[in-house]
Amino acid sequence: GFNEVTTASGDYYQLWNGSTPTINYGLTGLENFDNVVAATKANDNCLIVTLGTTSIDYEPHKIRSAQITSGQPHDYFYANPEVIIYFFISPAYQNYVKVWIERYIDESTIFGWE
Repeated sequence: GFNEVTTASGDYYQLWNGSTPTINYGLTGLENFDNVVAATKANDNCLIVTLGTTSIDYEPHKIRSAQITSGQPHDYFYANPEVIIYFFISPAYQNYVKVWIERYIDESTIFGWE
């Protein structure tokens, strides 16, 4: 549930153009995740979907941090309380979470959200 890029290439869920994100609803985005859900259901398994992370080594988080801090390094995210607050209450993040939840709210294959 978390793959963000600054160049549309391969599978991704959100494309950043400066500080403006665009959700990818197409075949390389949420439609692709629909296939993951279907395959999981067909194999009688469940998913826990991660919508964000603060892992230093996780590239999509580096992208989001750089976009909302005008290119500051990843550690700036932890050192600046305004950035932390913005990250979680920003319209971009809230919209991202809303899109995922609304799309899969009734999907029993999704066991939980992180």
